[in-house]
Amino acid sequence: MICQICKKRDATIHFTNVVGNKVEKIHICSHCAEEKGFDYLKKSNFAMGDLLSGLLSSAAKAVERKDARGQCSNCGMTFSRFKKGGRLGCPECYEVFRKQLLPLLRSVHGETRHVGKVPNRFGEEVTLKRRVLELRKELSRAIEMEEYERAAEIRDEIRSLDTFIGEGNG
Repeated sequence: MICQICKKRDATIHFTNVVGNKVEKIHICSHCAEEKGFDYLKKSNFAMGDLLSGLLSSAAKAVERKDARGQCSNCGMTFSRFKKGGRLGCPECYEVFRKQLLPLLRSVHGETRHVGKVPNRFGEEVTLKRRVLELRKELSRAIEMEEYERAAEIRDEIRSLDTFIGEGNG
């Protein structure tokens, strides 16, 4: 593949940027990358903070500027400093910057809740346990809304899953 800038040398750096439904791909040679200021893309062992910072910078454009003025009372971190460095200052920052972080996490990961990876041998059991937790929340809502028939259906499904999970562990 030929460099999209000089159209002479082989492209050795391939950059893909996805914003919403729009995908933009750039293929450039190392010479043009250095010349245009993309030299950090040449490095194969760049710091994870640099990658995260770059991802967050492009995703942060979707976040409203008026919410980005807060400051963590525990460590003094500001959202603009977080965007530049890609790291929060302390555990309290997650709550302080929650409104700004949720859209960023959604755009970077597609989700706002960490689901992690589960070893194959435990996968089905973990999936069932998660389903039971979701059903228990749904059961509480159904009871609050006085939807007793739906609550009974949910209760029966929970019992069925609990029995199945219990058999798997025995």
